[in-house]
Amino acid sequence: MTSVQRKTAYLLALLLGLAPLTSLTAQASEEEAAASPYPGYMALEPPLIVNLAKPRSYLKLSLQFFIETQTDADLITLHMPRLRDRMISLLGGRDGEQIMTTEAREQLRIELLDSLRKTMMEQTGRPAISAVYFTDFIAQ
Repeated sequence: MTSVQRKTAYLLALLLGLAPLTSLTAQASEEEAAASPYPGYMALEPPLIVNLAKPRSYLKLSLQFFIETQTDADLITLHMPRLRDRMISLLGGRDGEQIMTTEAREQLRIELLDSLRKTMMEQTGRPAISAVYFTDFIAQ
């Protein structure tokens, strides 16, 4: 066996030996992508409680954000105090009677989404939140 043939044989053996590893690496990255929860939902924890216009009346609100990427989820987590402040400012002091209709809740959801997306754009340069869904809406 000549030197060139020997080198070719070693190279071929090396490539054949690495072939299963590339398959495993590709499979692992596919599994990681499948295990990622995003796009998906992110709950606001704890629920938001704000005072309404009437004395001793309040709104308790649980909501979920629809998030496209893990990066967006990380940004939302980082800026959650600012987002909560924005929600309290937007929702607090409203008339409880006026927010109880279906149309009013939908309008409130749209206002909330616009405000949160604007806040995230100011802070991060990306809106990060695709949608907002109310999962509990209790006004007393």
